[in-house]
Amino acid sequence: MRQLTLTAVGQDLGESVELVDRPDPVLAGDDLLVAVEAAPINNADMLFAAGWFAVQPSVPSELGAEGVGRVVQVGPAADPELVGRRVLILPTFEHGTWTDHAVVPARSVIPVSDRGDALQLAMLPVNPATAYALLNDFVSLKPGDWIGLNLANSAVGQYVITLAGLAGVKTLAVVRREEAAEQVRQLGADLVLVEGENLGDRVKQALGGNQLRLLLDGTGDSSQVSELVGAVEAGGSVVVFAAVSGQSPALPLPDLIYRGISLRSFFVLNWIRAASRQRLEKVYAELAELAEKGTISAAVEATYPLEEFRTALEHAGRTGRTGKILFTPGRPTA
Repeated sequence: MRQLTLTAVGQDLGESVELVDRPDPVLAGDDLLVAVEAAPINNADMLFAAGWFAVQPSVPSELGAEGVGRVVQVGPAADPELVGRRVLILPTFEHGTWTDHAVVPARSVIPVSDRGDALQLAMLPVNPATAYALLNDFVSLKPGDWIGLNLANSAVGQYVITLAGLAGVKTLAVVRREEAAEQVRQLGADLVLVEGENLGDRVKQALGGNQLRLLLDGTGDSSQVSELVGAVEAGGSVVVFAAVSGQSPALPLPDLIYRGISLRSFFVLNWIRAASRQRLEKVYAELAELAEKGTISAAVEATYPLEEFRTALEHAGRTGRTGKILFTPGRPTA
């Protein structure tokens, strides 16, 4: 087994990550040995390695939150019929996916079809599930309703726009740059605005009297949320799913008290822990079917074998990237 392992917290990843050879594992309980086909590099992985994430690493620590692979061996308490099945590996930060073979408890995998593209399936456990929950778990949306989101060209934002469109829900998307605006328009956002002066007034004008039932915030920027919340209907919700600014978002007092706008948050690890097995299987089956059909997808900028991890990590950290970076341990190298 070869595993990318964190050897020190908070340092340059190029210096604190090593590719380690490990002996073949002895499986216990319901453990599964999964041959990993593909595993993305997420911002959460970077934050985890830097010690800035909700889950703290204890070095040496296996890296990689999510992925897809095929079960090749099962522990004594696991279902032997899982052998040969393709499975999604759900994020826990207790087992790594940047490896050729991952040891994962059965509760942390979801069997999926063989027909989907491995790269797209590998990216389902975190961002598409986040988008699904944001649209379904906070406000009861119906066709014709409006939602707003900033950071709209992020991976979560792209999935939100696509899933909302499938449900007939209209999206007002806010982005940082005009080039990102064009990308989001092509995804199907109904209204797209670039952040800047008089954003709140421009939002209200663009909506033409419609109001947002839900506002999804990925910036953590209270000043921007304050501009956007004026378009949210009384009793509506603002849900924070990320905070790229590093700030703690807040609502203006009149919106919070007089208009009854709620400020809530979403963290996918909490959602996975709290959801029933039946719900997880239902959600991920729906997402896997959409990915298989090509209805939902995320742009992929590059893939790398494990041996090229330093190049892959540097690439994943570049600003202006237009697609995801993934490790593909299950692919033969040229």
